[in-house]
Amino acid sequence: MIDRPGAIPAGPRALVEFARRLAAGPAPFLVVTDFDGTLAPITIEPMATVIVPAARLALRSLARTAARRPGRLRLVVLSGRATLDVASRVRVGGIVYLGNHGLEAGALARRGRVERLAVAADPGLLAFVPLARALGEAVATALGRPSWLLVEDKGPSVAFHFRQAPDPDAARLLLSAAIETSQREIGDRGLIAVGGRMVVESRPPGAGGKGEAVRRLIESERPGTVLTMGDDVSDAEAFRAVREARDAGTVDGLAVAVHGSTETPATVLAHADIVLASPVEAARLLRILAGLLAAEPD
Repeated sequence: MIDRPGAIPAGPRALVEFARRLAAGPAPFLVVTDFDGTLAPITIEPMATVIVPAARLALRSLARTAARRPGRLRLVVLSGRATLDVASRVRVGGIVYLGNHGLEAGALARRGRVERLAVAADPGLLAFVPLARALGEAVATALGRPSWLLVEDKGPSVAFHFRQAPDPDAARLLLSAAIETSQREIGDRGLIAVGGRMVVESRPPGAGGKGEAVRRLIESERPGTVLTMGDDVSDAEAFRAVREARDAGTVDGLAVAVHGSTETPATVLAHADIVLASPVEAARLLRILAGLLAAEPD
């Protein structure tokens, strides 16, 4: 059993110990990892984000094991990005990609081409697509289309990134006010604004988030052990889902926060079991795990 260590910093030796304890946990082993800030460093320009090469190599090694022993290991990348966007940045087959905080999904086959990835979304959310696009346009217009604002169209939701703002705190206040005003102007009373790290996202009510996505994964995959990794508020929701299942005795597992900058929200650290210093450290943990699992007999 993996006891909650109290969000302790994990050095090189601790990484090996945690990896061994995860590998020794009951099967199947479910790995759920975020992308931005976890497998890739946070960048000022979100569209310029690139995965840590070592993380891609580790995922490829894990995917080989999952293909050889599907009852042993399952891999999921759970991101706030659209499914095709995050899959095109990871580019590893044998992984299920859950985009838009779990609102859409695509399973990329081993040696499959990302460009041909079939993405499924909840048909019940299609009605929110025009609302989200109208809101994105209205907010950008209301703010005068500042150079620091990036509006990300995500189908039934829309994300407003303000990482490039000279004063992020002021930008968040301006953005929140513009969203509220714009929703009234376009008659949108459906989308709910949710804050994140240097981003505000408006998404359909009841659509859940990473916490609900992880709960669904635990219910459908019935894992014995779960590793979840992330760095933002939505990832803290996933951490809570794993801890709930662990406390209920349903799974063994570990929640890993990647603390790559001073921006990491306090709730992420509060709900994590261990804290890694950067995406490079996250890649190292995955690499160690990949080696341990690959060495197991079939």
